[in-house]
Amino acid sequence: MQRRGVATLAAVLLASACGNHVEGTPLAGSPAEPWDPCSIPAQAIEATGLDPISKKEGWTEGIAVDEWALCTWQGNTPNSSYFFRVLFSNQRDLEDIRFNPLYTDISTIAVGQHNWLQYRSKAIPADSRCDVAFQTIEGVAAVAVEVLGGLPPLGTPCDIVYRHAYTLIEEFPPQA
Repeated sequence: MQRRGVATLAAVLLASACGNHVEGTPLAGSPAEPWDPCSIPAQAIEATGLDPISKKEGWTEGIAVDEWALCTWQGNTPNSSYFFRVLFSNQRDLEDIRFNPLYTDISTIAVGQHNWLQYRSKAIPADSRCDVAFQTIEGVAAVAVEVLGGLPPLGTPCDIVYRHAYTLIEEFPPQA
């Protein structure tokens, strides 16, 4: 139960750390309504090994982070030991993540013809979480895997987050 509180705190830090409140001016060329990460079809989620029934839309009760849309799924195992989160903002970009003082271990990873950022919150151990972000034509997408205890997942958090992101990439707005 304590780990779930840490997971919620980490998600809030991720979103709030990307900047203070921003008055609603989307990035140039992006639609007024941001892409919704919960619009990823259930069959695509299931194809990654995630549990589509576990989908949780939005933030924990009492928490509002207007510039980030959030959707979360659990790994599809009897004793699921991780969450996969997808965040999206049309008010932020990769530079907001790159220069955020709450993040560490920031590196640029070449994925095909695109550069993704890999990073993590300073508040979470490296063996418990991995975050990856990439720029789309509509805004920035950030995906994360956080290990919650229980049975260890098959692979590191970074292995898992890349596997899910690669499998789901066609469901995101096109990369910039």
